[in-house]
Amino acid sequence: MKNDEEVELKWWEVKQGMTPYLKKKALEKKANKHAARKAAKSAEKTETPAEKEKPKVKYFSSQKKVEKTGSLFDVKNIPSDAAELLEKFDSVISSTHPLNSKQRAQLPGLIRTLSHKLTDERGDRRVGYMNSPEFLMAYVHYFMQWNLVRLTRLFANLSPDFFNLKDGDVCLDAGSGPLTLVTALFLARPELRKLKLTWYCMDISQGALSIGENIFLSVAAALQCEGWNIIRVKGEFGASLKEKVSLVASANMFNEVVQDFEMPPDYLAKKYAEKILSYAKEDCGVLLVEPGFPKAARFISLLRDAFLRRKCIMYAPCTHCEECPMDGKAGGKWCNFAFSTEDAPKKLRVLSEKASLPKERAVLTFIACRREEELKKNENPSDLKDLRFRIASDPIRLPKNRTGYYACSSEGLLLVQSARPLLSGEEFKIPYPKKELHEDWKSGAKIIYLD
Repeated sequence: MKNDEEVELKWWEVKQGMTPYLKKKALEKKANKHAARKAAKSAEKTETPAEKEKPKVKYFSSQKKVEKTGSLFDVKNIPSDAAELLEKFDSVISSTHPLNSKQRAQLPGLIRTLSHKLTDERGDRRVGYMNSPEFLMAYVHYFMQWNLVRLTRLFANLSPDFFNLKDGDVCLDAGSGPLTLVTALFLARPELRKLKLTWYCMDISQGALSIGENIFLSVAAALQCEGWNIIRVKGEFGASLKEKVSLVASANMFNEVVQDFEMPPDYLAKKYAEKILSYAKEDCGVLLVEPGFPKAARFISLLRDAFLRRKCIMYAPCTHCEECPMDGKAGGKWCNFAFSTEDAPKKLRVLSEKASLPKERAVLTFIACRREEELKKNENPSDLKDLRFRIASDPIRLPKNRTGYYACSSEGLLLVQSARPLLSGEEFKIPYPKKELHEDWKSGAKIIYLD
């Protein structure tokens, strides 16, 4: 392997903050991976007499054998009872917190004002804005519903292996607000509804927690299920709990932290990763979802690095536990996923139009990982034969009338070219290409042809 000073950096690597030392380490890791793959293939050729009698399994090396192995936003995976309830969720809210005619007339204007405070006026927003009855009403009737649409779609498509919860387990929803995350999980995962779980719901707004608990219990009643045990914790993230938890989850909590990086973001990520894991049992899941804008994606990527250093395994959206190729550094790609809102509740889309905030798609960035007692190996025999990747961009127009998509993989950033449309969040598996992949001159991504 070359010395650090002999390692040549390409222009996009320099722009993304790569150093000769880091590139040397990446090349060493790649060389070790290819050596392991070669050793695995050699081991297949050496057969004992007993193995020769076994049926032969063929492993195809052609890239044309493409297998779609998952999606983050397949609407078909949302339970039918949850889909029906989401369609009329405004009536669920009205059953516990109805609006009079005057409040209903003021609602679009309040939604628009709160939207400005949550986006372009973040710096002027008062901490604890949901303690205001007017803004809390706007949040619950509009923003909570859109968050339910995003979270329910995502949670319904996550692997059941990730949750791994059982009767009596305790969970934490940090920055809970009106219990949006807990309600979305209850809607999306029927197998979890049957469990007797306890949720610590932590937020600085007692009013939001109170309204959220009432809505959650109404949802459970509408689904004819017994609701989970809710323990409201009024306080900021970091408040102490009586017991360790099996799942730490949050939605839109770090959104405010990342707006102003007064301290180095990597320091903040380490600090918050330690806080999160301080609540956790040895075998615990962590699920963090944020709005899909660059600063949030960068912070989520830094949290991912911090969790990997603390022996966590990535379940989603990552298909690997290698370095993140879409970490949001200056000039680089940032990890986010989007889906169309055409299947969103009709009344909610109408309310968006009235508030002059039409939504054509929902965007988010997230990680789902687990800290496990026995660290799984990042590679197994199937990993050495197959290349898994997840689409993480909109379609990109390419020369010669072709279409491409950026994707994340253990080989780094990919530019996947396909004649058929691919959707953000879809996961694919192909046999490892035999030849070295060409690189896109503009992005440095390795090029994969699906057809």
